[in-house]
Amino acid sequence: MIEIKEQSLSERLKKQIYEGFSRHAIAITGHDEKFDAVAFVANAKRDSFAGAIVVELFWGALHVKYVYVEEEYRGHGVATKLMQHALAYGQDNRCPFAFVETMSFQALGFYLKMGFELEFTRSGYMYETSFHYLRKELLIRK
Repeated sequence: MIEIKEQSLSERLKKQIYEGFSRHAIAITGHDEKFDAVAFVANAKRDSFAGAIVVELFWGALHVKYVYVEEEYRGHGVATKLMQHALAYGQDNRCPFAFVETMSFQALGFYLKMGFELEFTRSGYMYETSFHYLRKELLIRK
């Protein structure tokens, strides 16, 4: 008999799940495309944190997972510079496109300004919010 119970997502459990995903992917496609995330970090004077972008190679594409800039550095081009580094990383790794998800109260305008195109919007979240899915084609550098 199977028993179901709630528990926190421990590192051990996460490892079991990811190893299962990996075995399944290899069995079906012959490949496992799981890579560790990479962060590009912006530091201001005296090594103080200004912001960061976290990306991950995901089945040949560049997944922009997180972009964050401290409030005092917003509007100074920090996010743009971080994104440029991330997109170059994707090009260097031969990714044909980059993708990102963002909530309606976050940075849709920024991603559009950076050349991402809105593919889909899912509405219906609490507080009248939506979730946007965007994509940007990348030129592969040789």
